[in-house]
Amino acid sequence: MAAAPRCRERLFAFYFLSHIPVTLLIDLQALLPAGLHPRALLQWYAATFRDPMMLQPPEWFKAFIYCEAFLQMPFFPIAVYAFLKGWYKTSVKVCPVQHFCVTLAFCTSR
Repeated sequence: MAAAPRCRERLFAFYFLSHIPVTLLIDLQALLPAGLHPRALLQWYAATFRDPMMLQPPEWFKAFIYCEAFLQMPFFPIAVYAFLKGWYKTSVKVCPVQHFCVTLAFCTSR
């Protein structure tokens, strides 16, 4: 039975680890000036996932991206470390609440 929780912890660590490059390479591009990021990657993302707001983000959408940059992004490496070290109880409590708040705010703002 002990193997299942360790496997689950590693899966969660991978989940948070995978969010680091996605956040840096895709999500935060909407905040950067056009010359500081690979525009082709952003255009591919917007076309593939039908997300035109990433190309011309309105101000309210930028507010959510700032939340991701300053709240979620610093948490991702901490969560990876916590899950790999077995300190998952704190991460499990903080992460869903934070994700829920950002998602709820986004869903109710439309």
